[in-house]
Amino acid sequence: MIIRNLEVANFRKFRDPLRIEGFTDGLNIVVEPNETGKSTLLEALRAAFFVRYSAKTELVRSYVPIGDDVAPRVSVGFHIGGDAWTLEKQFMKSASVRLAGASGRKESDAAEEALQELLGFERGNNRGTDPETRGPLGLLWVEQATALAVENPNRIVRDTVRGVLEAEVGAVTGGRRFDAIRSSVETAYSALRTPSTGKSRGDLAAAEARLADAIAARQSAETVYRDYESTLADLETAKSRLKILERDLVDPEAVEQRRKLENDLKTAETAALRYSAAEALFGQADAIVNTASAAVQRLDAAEERAKSAGRKLESAKVPLEEARSALDMAVEAEKRLRLALEEARRDTEGREVTLTGARDRARVYASASGASRAVDARRTLSELEGRQKELEEASANRIGAGELKTVAELELAAIQARARFEAGAVRVEVELGEGSTLRIDGEAADAGNVEVLKATRFELGTAGSVVVRPPEGSSLSIEADLVAAEGERDAAFRRLGIRSHSEGITRNERAAAAERELAALRKQIASACPGDASISLAPGADALKAFVASLGEDLADVVAPTDDIVALEGEVTKAKLLEATASGRREDAREALSEAERAKATAEADHGSALREMEAAGVDLQAVLDAGDREKLAAALQEAQRDRTAKFEAAEKARVGTDAFDPEAIRRRIENSDRAARRAGEERLELTASIAALEAAVTREGTSGPAGRLAEAREDEEASAASLERLRREADTLDMLRKALTQAADEASRTFLAPVTARAGRYIQQLLPGSDLSFNEELGLAGVSRAGIDEACGDLSRGTQEQLAILTRLAFADLLLEDGAPISLILDDPLVYSDDTRLETMTDILQEASKRMQVILLTCRSKAFRHVDANRIVLR
Repeated sequence: MIIRNLEVANFRKFRDPLRIEGFTDGLNIVVEPNETGKSTLLEALRAAFFVRYSAKTELVRSYVPIGDDVAPRVSVGFHIGGDAWTLEKQFMKSASVRLAGASGRKESDAAEEALQELLGFERGNNRGTDPETRGPLGLLWVEQATALAVENPNRIVRDTVRGVLEAEVGAVTGGRRFDAIRSSVETAYSALRTPSTGKSRGDLAAAEARLADAIAARQSAETVYRDYESTLADLETAKSRLKILERDLVDPEAVEQRRKLENDLKTAETAALRYSAAEALFGQADAIVNTASAAVQRLDAAEERAKSAGRKLESAKVPLEEARSALDMAVEAEKRLRLALEEARRDTEGREVTLTGARDRARVYASASGASRAVDARRTLSELEGRQKELEEASANRIGAGELKTVAELELAAIQARARFEAGAVRVEVELGEGSTLRIDGEAADAGNVEVLKATRFELGTAGSVVVRPPEGSSLSIEADLVAAEGERDAAFRRLGIRSHSEGITRNERAAAAERELAALRKQIASACPGDASISLAPGADALKAFVASLGEDLADVVAPTDDIVALEGEVTKAKLLEATASGRREDAREALSEAERAKATAEADHGSALREMEAAGVDLQAVLDAGDREKLAAALQEAQRDRTAKFEAAEKARVGTDAFDPEAIRRRIENSDRAARRAGEERLELTASIAALEAAVTREGTSGPAGRLAEAREDEEASAASLERLRREADTLDMLRKALTQAADEASRTFLAPVTARAGRYIQQLLPGSDLSFNEELGLAGVSRAGIDEACGDLSRGTQEQLAILTRLAFADLLLEDGAPISLILDDPLVYSDDTRLETMTDILQEASKRMQVILLTCRSKAFRHVDANRIVLR
C-alpha cells in the first residue's frame, strides 16, 4: 500500500484545508516542530480508514476544532497493487464517505464494506478504538508513545500470520485443530477442577462433599456408640463413689478431731494477746530512744553547720574583690573599642558615598550608551521593515494554483487551435520586387506569409492577379476557433498581468522565494530587537519603537566617567573589613563586660548566701542549746536505751509462748473440715441425681441400636471414598493430558514461530548482536536472551523496548507482505529514547525496509534524521 496524498479540513487544529502531496514508495520523513499537527495527520488517517462516517462518538466529536461548528473532512489518495484509489470521508454534519478506484465508485455503507475488504480489517466498536479489528495497518501505523511498550499483534494479524506459518512449516499444534483438541480437554478438566488453582468443582467437588458427609456421619455414629459405652461405665463408677461418700459422712474420728481443734484455738488466742501487749510497751520505749538520739544528732549537725558557714563566708570574700576589679577593667576596654568601631563606621560610610556617586555616573553613561544603541537598532529595523514590505508585496503577487492551471489549459487550447488552423489553411509566401504593389481581395497588403482559408485574389500591381483556392473541406470555423482560443488566453493573461504560463510559474516561484526570504527576514527582525535590561528595554520591535520614540530627537552627549569603580569597591571592602574587625573586637569586649558583670553578681550572691547561712546556723544552734546542753541530752539517751532493753526481753518471753500454737492455721483446719462436710453432702445429692440420669440414658440408648448405625455409616463412607477415587483418577488423567498437550504445544510453538524469529532475528542481530528472541502463543515478544541470560521485555529499558517493538513490527510486516496484504509503516515521533549508535542502526534498518514497503516517519527532531537519505515532506 502506498499513500500518495492526504488532505484535511476542519479537523482539530487544521481549520483551513491542508493538502500534502509528494509521498514516494520508499522512505518519507515529515520533519516539523512540535504543535504543528504531525500526530493529528496520523489521527486523520486512522479516522479516514477505521472510523465509520456515521459515528457520533466522543472521539469523532473531538475531531471538530474547539469552538467551531463545522464538519471534519479527510481525503486520502493511495495505491494498492498498482491500482489507484481515492477515499473521501466527512463526519458529523452531512456525514458521507466515497471510495473510488479500479472497481468503480461506492458510497455510504457500501464504501465502508469495500474499504474493509480492500485493506483487510473488520468493523470495530464504532469508536475506532478497537485494536483487535484494525488489521495489518492497525499494527503498523504506530501513534506517538505507543511503540514504547512491546504489545501483541491484533487478532486479524495473528490469524493471518498463523495461516502463513502453517503453510510454511506444516505444524498441526498451534493450529485450529490442535486448539479444538486442547479446548475439549480443558473443558473436561474444567468440569472437575479449576484450571488455574486445581480446586475441585462439579462432580468431583460433589463427590468430595459426599465423602465428607459420610465421614461426618460415621464419626457421629462412633461418637454415639462411644457415649453409650461410656454411660454404662460412668453409672458403675457413680454407684461406687456414693457408697464411699455415705461411709465417710458418719466417721466418729472426724468429730473428735474437730473438738480438739476448737480447744487449741482458744489457747493460741490467749498467748497472742499477751505478746501484743509486750510488743506495744517495747514500741513506746523504742520511740523514746529515737527521740533522745535525734536531739543529740541535731546538736551535732547545728554545730557543724555553724563551722561550715564561717568557712564559706571567708572563702567568698576573695572572689568578690577580684570580680569587682575585673569589672572595672572590662568597662574601660569596652568604651575604648566602642569609640574605635564608631570611627571605622564613619570611614566606611564616607567611602560608600564615594562609590555610590561613581556608580550613578556609570549608570547614567550606560543608559545613554543603551539609548544610542537603541537608536542604531531602530535605524536597522526601519531598513529591515522596508525590505519586509517589499517581500510581502512580492509574496502577495502569487497566482492561485487553480488560476494557473486554467491559464495552462487556455494556452494549450490556443496552441491546439493554431495547429488545426495551420493544418487546414494554405500558406502563401509573397515576395515583391522594388516598386511592386500587392492587393489582397482589393485591399493593400505587404509582402510576407499569408494564411488562406477561402478563395483569395492576389493583385500584383499591373502585372496581373492570382486567385488561390484552398482544398475543399476547409472552413472559416477553424479561424474562428483560433481567434476565440487566443482571445480567451490573452484575456486571462491580461487579468493576471502575465504574458505566458511560464511567466506565471516564474512569478509564483519568485513569490515562494519571497515567502522564504520573508520568514528568514522576520527572524532577523526578531534578532535585531533583543532588548536591553540596562535601559529596561523589552525584546521586540514594538518595544524598540516605543522606546526610541520616547527619547525625542536630541540625545544628550554624556562623557564617559573616569572613576575606577573596582578600586573604589576595593576600598569599600577594605573599610568594611576594618569595620567588621572593630565590630568583632567591640562585641568581644561587650561579651567580656557582660561576663565580668555576671561574675561580680555571682560573687556577690555567693557572699550574701554565705552570710545568710552563717546567721541561720547561729540561730539553729541557739535553738538546740535552749532545749538542754550536751551532757543532759546524753544522760536522757542512756536512760531510754536501758528501759527499751528491759521491755524487749519481756516481749521475747511473750513471743516464745505463741510459737507453740498458730491460730490462723487452726482456723483454716476447722474451716476445711466444715467445708469438706458440706461438700460431701452436696456430692451425695449430685451422685444420686447423676445415677438416676445415667440409668435413664442407658435405658433410652439401648433401644436405638448404636452399633447398627455405626456399621451402616462405615459402609456409606467406603462407597463414597470409592466414587471419589474414580473421579480423582479421571481428573489426574485429564491434568496429565493437559500438561502433555501444553508441552507439545511449546515444542511445536518453537517450530511454528521459527519463521517469525528468523525474520526478526536478522534485525535484532544488527541492533543486539548475539541476542535471541522468544515469542508467546499470541505472537507477542516475550523476552530477549543475551549471553545466556533471559530478560523479560518489561525489564528492559524504555529505549530498548521501543526499538524491539519497531523491529518485531517489521518482521510481521515482512510476513504479511509475503501473503499479499496491503502494508504501510507509519511511525509517529519514533526512537525518542535511542542513543546515537542505536539511532543510526535503526535508521539503517528502516532505510533497508523502505525498499520493500512505504515507510513514513513523523518527527520533530531534524538533527536526529539529518543523515538519513529519504524523501522529505514539508507541511505548508
